[in-house]
Amino acid sequence: MAGLNHKDMNSNNKYVLLKDIITKGPISRIELSKITGLSKMTVTAIVNEYIKKNIIWECSEAKSTGGRKRTNLDVSNDSLLTMGIYIGRDFLQVGIINLKGQILQTENISLKEIKSNEMLIDSIFMLSDKLIQSRYKDNIWGIGVSCAGPLLVSDGIILNPPDFNNVHELNIVEILKNRYNLPVYLQNDMCVAALAEVYFGENREIDNFIYIGISSGIGGGVIIDKKLFTGSSGLAGIIGHSIVEMNGIPCECGQRGCLEKYSSTRAVTKWVKEQGGGDLSWIELLNKAAKEDKICLQAIERMADYLGVAICNMQSAYDTDCFIIGGDLNSYQDMVIDRLKDKMQKSSFFNERKNKVQLKPSTFMASASFIGTVALVMENNLTNY
Repeated sequence: MAGLNHKDMNSNNKYVLLKDIITKGPISRIELSKITGLSKMTVTAIVNEYIKKNIIWECSEAKSTGGRKRTNLDVSNDSLLTMGIYIGRDFLQVGIINLKGQILQTENISLKEIKSNEMLIDSIFMLSDKLIQSRYKDNIWGIGVSCAGPLLVSDGIILNPPDFNNVHELNIVEILKNRYNLPVYLQNDMCVAALAEVYFGENREIDNFIYIGISSGIGGGVIIDKKLFTGSSGLAGIIGHSIVEMNGIPCECGQRGCLEKYSSTRAVTKWVKEQGGGDLSWIELLNKAAKEDKICLQAIERMADYLGVAICNMQSAYDTDCFIIGGDLNSYQDMVIDRLKDKMQKSSFFNERKNKVQLKPSTFMASASFIGTVALVMENNLTNY
């Protein structure tokens, strides 16, 4: 991302510079100037401001290329901390995370007994109150909330996610702002996971990709030029509700044949039970598949086949460079990806691009939607800081 040498664009320049230090650091001032297109004077002024505020620090000497020695910069471990809140279908996680994506402190509880908006808010307050009073409290600059959709992000409202403990029409952003007097940002959990890959993932050099998260539901996050793309109404990338089977299984969204009804962890365990494989948890299913249980292996292959259909649909729509697969696949992540690669290579649609469109595993497995709350706050909050 390029910066702009204009005093009215100071906030944009500060964002560009800090993001590059987070994603590419340790890095020298000279390198930052080359990457951002900002003048050395502009870089120096912003860096000095960040150092004074303890947001970044001079951490080491850069490799000498002749002439004056260069000093590398990196973000501080304990400055601009995020209180991250991940609201899953099965559990709630709240924690303090730094600009490096490191979890400094975390608390979580099961949501199995949650039956209303009020019960969910009470649970969030119980965990958040404890963390907001920790030794990190003075350095928390924002709250990021990651939650399954559908959401009305612009208004900070959790609408009516299916199978979500009767939680609906919940203005989570306003409630948290009033309680903690901090900026609060809400985003779909899979979009947040995609941001985690942009900032902290092992494939940060990829500019355009679609993140697919597989858990009790299935979601996606679209990244274009390293920025989250959510579409005109915030629903871009909802791969879980792309149709993979005409006149298929009815879905809570009102359609039939949605991917989520075939390739989510809940759908897979349900299919195994229907085939006579027993009433297994997802982990039990994976363990039996590892021992080459026939039905469980067929279930994973079937899951990957339907995922392949959805990926072909997404690729035709977005023409992206890469798909990053994450979620609750655990040790079977590579197996599923290999199966998907094989399906893509056999598809005539990918014949010309099969060596260009990449399939990669997520860096974070099931934690991306939590760690990514740091990036969510960073993307929205820096211009107000």
